[in-house]
Amino acid sequence: MDSLQQVFSVVSAVYTALLSVVRSVFLSSMTTRSIRDPASYTASEKKETLRGLHRQARRLDKKWSLSCKPDEYFLLNMIPILGDSMSTILAIKYLREIHRSFALPPEIENKFVKNVVIHAGGSIVPLVGWLFRRVFGVNMRNYRILEKYVMSVDSDSRESIEADSVTGLIN
Repeated sequence: MDSLQQVFSVVSAVYTALLSVVRSVFLSSMTTRSIRDPASYTASEKKETLRGLHRQARRLDKKWSLSCKPDEYFLLNMIPILGDSMSTILAIKYLREIHRSFALPPEIENKFVKNVVIHAGGSIVPLVGWLFRRVFGVNMRNYRILEKYVMSVDSDSRESIEADSVTGLIN
């Protein structure tokens, strides 16, 4: 029982270390971070930005999962470490794209980073990792978190301000 607790504490320490490294290297050092809060977007701007991010997430998760169609991504997936590291690097680049689009609170960023770390750890095992990447879908998972947060933030939209001024003129 003690050995199981020791293993758990080592895994927990490694997981925490990976989280801090990924967060400090890839998120804090980004110079092109958006300063625009999701509340400052109009509803149509939110939808347009989210549409592009959704398309990119879907494409990345589809390409880096095990598929029946042999193409260059399928062949790279067959190489154990290369396919795993490439899919993780692309997941991190997707996080950078999100950060260029929206200024997000640290809680949301931490969820993104945890998903990428889980993805990296789960896809290391050669055969199981291919299935894990297909089922887990890190980019779509992060997109769903982003969409839920962005759409829940009330827009400080110009549309509502314009609508109020028009109705004020009519009354």
